[in-house]
Order: sequence, then structure tokens, then C-alpha cells
Amino acid sequence: MINGLTQYEYLSLQQEERSFWLSLILGIVAFVSVLLFYIDYRYRKNKERAEKSIKIAEQFAKEIIDPLSFIYAIFEKYGIDKLILKAKFTEFEDFDIDELNTIYSSEDINSYKELISKCNSELKGLRISNIINVTLNNLEHMCMNIVTKVADEKYIYNSLHQQFIRVINLLYIHISLTNIDNKNKYYTNIIYVYNIWKNKYIKAEEKEKKLKKKMKPRISKIN
Repeated sequence: MINGLTQYEYLSLQQEERSFWLSLILGIVAFVSVLLFYIDYRYRKNKERAEKSIKIAEQFAKEIIDPLSFIYAIFEKYGIDKLILKAKFTEFEDFDIDELNTIYSSEDINSYKELISKCNSELKGLRISNIINVTLNNLEHMCMNIVTKVADEKYIYNSLHQQFIRVINLLYIHISLTNIDNKNKYYTNIIYVYNIWKNKYIKAEEKEKKLKKKMKPRISKIN
């Protein structure tokens, strides 16, 4: 007898205790292995997303900047920018024909169409509509990578958001005239990213204004 147990019972208890500790150790090892795998996966995934974000920024610089500059110049030359800027960009959200008709008057929309038609007829060998469509298709592909999280938008936002928001504002009427049917909406990834970045930009701007208000009394006291 050992502590009131037969030798068989004592040996069985020891075996059960060893099995318990062995199972516990194996469980801990398995948990740590899974955790390390997850950390490694997240590291590689984040690295891939960061690298993809850098490529998108490079693609924007190489493929988008030139046509955007051309669109800016043409819109400014024909006064299209002034027409579009009659509305506040904070109103742009759905980018469809219904929203367009609530933001702009029918006269403004017709003027836009006439000016674009004039551009297409006067530009030698070029159609501004085609350039806009190609540019939007390239931007849609870039935004698809952001929406599907192939690229991390936080890496792209700081370097591209101002140019991106500016160009989508200018192309608001063009996109909205394209989206006459919500069931078959075009440029959905652009619209999604635009709304995220627009709201982020507005919040940052409001935060900056509040900070400036707080700083004014301090600056007055120093003076």
C-alpha cells in the first residue's frame, strides 16, 4: 500500500498524471506554434500589402499623373472646372444620375455636356471623353486593390488622397452621367474609396480647425 493506494492504483494514478501533463504541454506547444504561424502570416501579409501599396503609388505617378494634368488643363481652358465647382464636394456620395439631378440644375448638366462635346470636336485627334474613361478605368483597378485589402489604404492615403479627391471631384458629373442604372453601377470601387478618403479628409480638416482655435488664445497671450 502507498498512501492508502494499492501499487496498481498508485501506478495508474501516476500514469494519468503524466498523461495530463503531457497533453497540457502538447496543447501549449500546439498553441504557440499556431500563434507563431499567425504572427508570421500577418507579417508576410502586411509586408505584401505594403509592397502592393508602394506599387500602386508608383503606378499612379507613372500612368495617372499625365492624363490627370491634361484633364485639369482642358477643364480649366473650357471653364468646366468652374461649372463643377459650383457644388460642394461634401455633397458627392452616390455618383449616380438621381443624385446628380439634386445637386446640379438641368442647365448646368446640359452646359457640361455641351462643353465636353466642344472639347471632343476641337481637340485634334483626341477625345477628352476617351481620356477620362481610360483614366477612370485605371483608377478603378487601383481602388479594387484597396477595397479587397490586397493593398493597405493607410499606406496610400497620405501620398495620394489630395490628388485622388481632386480628380474625382472634377469627374463627378462624368461618373454620375454614366451611372443611370444602380443595378449596373460603374466605378463602384472608386466611389467606395472616395467616400472613405473624403470623410477622413473632412475629419482631419475639422480637427485642424479646432486645433487652430485652441492655439489662437495662446498666441495672443504670447504677443
